Parts: sequence; C-alpha cells; structure tokens
Amino acid sequence: MGNTGTGSIGMTPRRGAAAAAETLRQITNATGISVWTWNAATDRVHPSHNAVRGAAPEGAPLAAMLARLHTADRARVRRHLKAAARSGKSGAFRFRSAPEGEIVRQYNATHFPLGPDEVQVIVEDVTRTTAAEQALRESEDHYRTAVDLNPEVLWLADPDGSIIEFGPRWLEMVELNREQTLGQGWANALHPDDLAPTIAEWTRSLQSGAPLDVTYRVRLRTGDYRWMRARAQARRDKLGRIVRWYGTLEDIHDRRVAEAALRESEAFARSILEASTMAIEVLDVAGHLIFMNGPGIRIMEVDDFEAIKGLPFDAFWPEDERPAIRTAIAAAQRGETVRLTVFGPTAKGLPRWWDLSLSPIRDGDGEVARLLALSRDVTEAKQNEAEVAAGARRLDYLARHDALTGLPNRMHFQESMDAALLGLDPLRPLAVLSIDLDDFKLVNDTLGHLAGDALLRQVAGRLNGCITARDLLARLGGDEFALLVPVTEPQEAAETAQAILAALTEPFEIEGETVSIGASIGIAMAPRDGASAESLLQYADVALYRVKGEKGRDFRFFEPAMDQALRERREMKRELSLALGRGELSVVYQPQIDIASNRLTGFEALLRWDSATHGSVPPMVFIPLAEESGLIETIGAFVLQQACAAAAGWPEALSLAVNLSPAQFRHRAVVRTVTDALERTGLAPHRLELEITESVLFDENVEALAALQQLHQLGIRVALDDFGTGYSSLSYLRRFAFDKIKIDRSFVSDLPGAEDSAAIVRAIIGLGRSLKTRVTAEGVETWEQLLMLRAEGCNEAQGYLFSRPLPQAEAQAFAEAGPLARPQADGSRQRHA
Repeated sequence: MGNTGTGSIGMTPRRGAAAAAETLRQITNATGISVWTWNAATDRVHPSHNAVRGAAPEGAPLAAMLARLHTADRARVRRHLKAAARSGKSGAFRFRSAPEGEIVRQYNATHFPLGPDEVQVIVEDVTRTTAAEQALRESEDHYRTAVDLNPEVLWLADPDGSIIEFGPRWLEMVELNREQTLGQGWANALHPDDLAPTIAEWTRSLQSGAPLDVTYRVRLRTGDYRWMRARAQARRDKLGRIVRWYGTLEDIHDRRVAEAALRESEAFARSILEASTMAIEVLDVAGHLIFMNGPGIRIMEVDDFEAIKGLPFDAFWPEDERPAIRTAIAAAQRGETVRLTVFGPTAKGLPRWWDLSLSPIRDGDGEVARLLALSRDVTEAKQNEAEVAAGARRLDYLARHDALTGLPNRMHFQESMDAALLGLDPLRPLAVLSIDLDDFKLVNDTLGHLAGDALLRQVAGRLNGCITARDLLARLGGDEFALLVPVTEPQEAAETAQAILAALTEPFEIEGETVSIGASIGIAMAPRDGASAESLLQYADVALYRVKGEKGRDFRFFEPAMDQALRERREMKRELSLALGRGELSVVYQPQIDIASNRLTGFEALLRWDSATHGSVPPMVFIPLAEESGLIETIGAFVLQQACAAAAGWPEALSLAVNLSPAQFRHRAVVRTVTDALERTGLAPHRLELEITESVLFDENVEALAALQQLHQLGIRVALDDFGTGYSSLSYLRRFAFDKIKIDRSFVSDLPGAEDSAAIVRAIIGLGRSLKTRVTAEGVETWEQLLMLRAEGCNEAQGYLFSRPLPQAEAQAFAEAGPLARPQADGSRQRHA
C-alpha cells in the first residue's frame, strides 16, 4: 500500500471544515478541557467549548454559570474572577460541579487576562483522573504499584530515600551512570529550579510515609529538559515499618506541551494531536474508523490510511479480543468512557500490547456524535511486568539473606524474632543462641579470604544439620551466626548448643588443607532474660563474651552478673579514653643486655596505666581495649614521643625499642607518627628499633609491608616480636629483612628443663645465625636460662634477671652508670607484670 498522511473525514469543503472544527472541539471535550470568557463590565459569559456539564448558554450572566457549580464553591469562584479582572493577572483555582445524583465532578481552572474587564478561563475536568489515581493507591499492592504506576522507568529506594535500583531507560535518557545515580545522585539530573521543591516533597513523604507525586524537569543527554512525573508508594512490614519505596518515573513532557499549547490557542489543537506519542483515532457513532493522527499511523505501521478508513474498529483486532472491543464501543456509544489493555498486532503483524481508551464525542446538543479512541503502546511494560515483579521479589530476598551462605541475614532474623515475640507463649519460651567461630580469623589470614568464605559455607551446612525446621538460623556478619529455637525448657537449648559444638569440632577440608576451628556460644532465653529482639541478642552476646574470655569452645547461658562485667569493660574503655589527659599513662624502660659481653645495648619502652579507678591495669588488659576503641593511634603516638625524648638523653651507643600494634598499621598514618616523633625529639633514626608481631603482615598486607620498607629506608631497625607463636612465622622472614628476632617469653620460661622449648629456642637461634639476624630472648629470669642462651649463641636478653622495667629517671641513671650490666643478685623468677 502507498504511504499517506493523516486520515481525514470526507465531506464538502465548507461542511468539512465545520466538521473538522467540530471534531477538534469534540476531542477537546472528550479530554475534559473547555475555554470560556467572562466580561466583568457586562457580567456575561461566552463559552467556546464547555466541559462543565450543564453549563449556561452563550451570553448568559455569570450567575447562571455559577448556578451549575457546587454551592460551597460559587462565592469563591466569583471572587477569583473579580480579582482577576481587577488585577489583570493570571492564576488558577479549583471547583466542583453541582451534584448529579451522587456524582460531584472535579475541575481545575486557569485564568488569563484578555483585555480590560475581560478574563479567559481554561477549565479541565479532572474527575476521572482523580478517581483513577485514588483507586490505584487504594487497590494495588507494592509489586503491582512498581509496574502499574508507570511502565517507563521503575525505581526502588531504601527507607531513608536512597535509590538502590532503577530501570534501564533512565541511563538511556540522562548523562549519569549507575554509580552516579544511586543514593541521592539522581538529583544531579534535575533542573536547578526544580531541585529544592522536589527534595522537599520527597522529604515530606519519607517523614510521613505518604505516597509521593511530584513533577520536575530532567536534563537529557542532548542537553534538553523534559518534564517527568515521579510517583512512589511505601511498602511496610508486619509491624508497619517502611522497608522499601517502589516508584515510577513517567515522561509527561508531551502532555505538558499539549496543555501549554491548548492554553495559548485552539489553533494548536491539530499540532498537539500530531505531537502525541499515542495513536488517536476517531470513529463514527457506529464504530467505523474515520480519522487517525500521524503518530498513530506510524505506531500502527499503516502504509495507506485510506485503505482502512471506514472499516469497523473491531476488525483491526484479533478474534479473541473483538468481544471486549465491541463491549467498549457499546459503552462509549452510551456515553461512557472505557479503558482496557488489549493485544493486537500492527498492520505489518508486529505483536503489540495496547492501553486502549474509548470515550464519546458529543455534538452541540449533547448527543454522542463520534467516538474517540486513544491507543498507547505498553508492550514493553506488559512483557517486563512479570520480570519486574520477579526482580522485586529477588531484591527483597537479597536484602533479607546472606549472599555467601544463603542464610537469613540480621534484618531477617530480627524481623522473625519480633514476630515470634509478639505472640510468645510463656509456656513455650524462645532460646536465642549467639554463635562465634573460634580461630576463624587465623584461618582466614593464613589461607586467604577465598578459603575463609569456603569455610563459612561449610560451617553453615553443619549448623543446618543441627537444627529442625521450626528453628531459624542466620548469619549476622563475619564469623557470627545466630539461632532462634522454640523450646519447652532451657535444657533443649543446651543440647542444641552441645550438638553445634560437636559438629564444628570435626576438622574441615578447605582447598586441600585440613582446618580445625571451634565455636563459642552465648544463650539468652525469652521471656526470662528479655522480651525484645535487641535485648535478647545483646544478652546472648554478653554470654558469648564470657565464653570467649574463658578460652572459648563452650556455651553459657546469660546471667545478670555477666551484664555487669560487660558494663565494667565499657567503663574501663571510657576511663582509658580519659587516662592520657589525666596523666595516668606512663612509659617505663627495660634494659636489653648483650649476653656475650654483659654490656647494656639499649632499652625496650613499655606502657603502664596507673588508673585512679582501677589501679594498675596490665597491658594485656588495656592494650586490646585501646585497639577496639580506636585509641591505639593516639596512645601509640604518645609512647613514641615520650620514649624518643627519653632516649635522646642516653649515650649514643644505646638503642630504643618500641612496640607497634597491628591496629596502628591499619590507620595508615604509622610512618608519619614515627617520623614526627624523631623530628620533634632529635633522636637519630638508626637508634630506634620498632617491634612488630607477625600479625602485621597477615594476608600479604601490601600497605603494611610498604610502610615497614619506608621506615627501613630511613635507617630505622625493625624486629619481629613473639617469634614462633604464630602459624607461619618463617614465611614472614622471607617477606621482610628483619634486623632482629625476639624469642617469645613462653619458650624461655620453660628453659632449660623442657626439651620441646629448648629445641624451639635452639632452632630460632640457629635460624638467626643463618640469616645473620640478631636474636633477643625475652623474659629471662634465672641464671640457668641465661647460661643456656649464652651456650647456644643467643645475642641479647632482657628480663627480671637483669632489671625490672624502670621509670624514666632510673633508666637514665642505669644508662649513665656504665657500659656493663649485672644480673640481680638473687636471680629470683620474678614474673613480668
């Protein structure tokens, strides 16, 4: 068929023009828009088209027009018009029609000045739109909302309003990429004038939970702006809390352009039709096609409109859809408006889905003269509808489950606990088990994160084998798991814990390696220990901490005294945060002796805390607290500053050893901290020795290794402390050229009697000799230990045999006394505090 333009209604020229004008008026009438003029001087109304049902005739007084309005709105509308005539300004207002039975129609009106005492009013019937939107909000569930609000751009937001997912058409429209859009980044695409009011509306919805409905302009890739309408609905959980926002973004630019054009002049009516993205068809009263706009011809893939003009409208649809089309046509012939979704191929056979609306076009006498059909292509939305719903369900699943193990996550676990606690039967208590793996970090650090992930999956499998279908197992994060168990008595919870401990004691095979771990379990009972999910998890964790403090691999029920211990630990953390300012922290110095010459070579700086509240607190207690609370960086800098200042006053031959925590390397400022201390005190870099444990280099820590190398290049020496106590000490000697190896006191304390300790010490000294690295033995407290170390060729020693850790003044005197040091006369085994 040959290509033609827009179809037209065949009549004589004069009648054809009148009919075309009439058709355009009927189209305007069908869309609910009318224009009328009021002259304030004559108080006469001159309507051009009337969508206000039962409006007054041409030239009627304003009172006759107002008589058709709702009684409560008449005085207000008259005031608006009089004010408009006086001011000559544009404006808008809303009003209602007088009731027709139980129906009250809703109208939006916009007025413009035409001249002195003359006002033009454009009225839009919004009854159907308002009713449809209200019905949509009340009837559709959260998944259907995501689809049916608008099929073009779907989006999801978390309860705080951050965008977490959106449809692909957004990226096709704007210059932002996915990462730039997520969170609050989408707002960067808004017109500057629309940004503040849009954010304000969104904020009001987030705070109140009310649906969002806002319009704004979006900047396209071309640089142009298009009007969009954003709508969103909140989804709530069983407790009424918002868990997700489902929204759509609709392109309403064509509609806005059409409305603007209609307000300016009726002459733009046909251009509006041609600018529409919908197919607009006009049927005669019998239901035969007599007109189709240009976009409709293109959308429907019609090559020759004249070839199909005059055919019954239902003939264009498949057989199984025709009954619904005929029913809709019959309803429109009776004066009703019908909307339905139907399937129908284009003229060239392309399968498409359509959102079809059929409504009457009335003549001047109010009789149905023609029918208006509006067809919008919703194929993509229809095809994606199931995928969108499935995607929403998938997003909800991912939000509530752990990706690594597939177990419920913390949010899912707490929601389930909340639901279980709401209807809790005191005769059927609940047990909450907090499960933490022992030695998981060691496995993760030595074998790598992939092996750690594999271990967690196997652990999840074994835990599932210890529970029943009524129990709920969750992974809360890291190596933390939780279990919710309905029981009749606490003994059942104890039996479950014992089964878990036994299951996790069995070795695991991970990437060809045999790995052994254990678990610590804390148990809280509801309602005995608490009635909220938060308190029960907290008390289960408190019991867990008690097990951890007792070397782990066991379970404990929560007891109120445990909570007191946890509060005391928190209080000690708080006291530690104040200790530096109160002057409670001090540095002491333990001499280091060259064994062969009995010569003093330097001191190791050790931190002490003399708390006004807790007394003398051992380092093994407060150093972990400093690492947990993040105070270690500040305290570490204090120790370096104090120790370097003290060492600067010692003889040049003496060195200073300072311990660095692995946590200080995680803060990435360790190099700056060390160099600042040297610059401020004037201590030469070669006199400073930094002691680290092998955990600093766990898991091939590239940043820590780079920091050590940078310090080494400055001339600072580095010692490997507590050598031999880890899994892979030898591998760290290969990664970094240490200046010294320190034998841990746990091996020295058993000398010379324990053969295994003697063998280990002998091997470490031999290793140092082979690597040309000095070896220092810690914790030397007896002559027998010293004599054995000397016989094996150990280079240095420190311990109570020579001296206890000394305050700064005593250390200064010790350093100035001379090069030789003498062991204490009694040689007693004094333990290092």
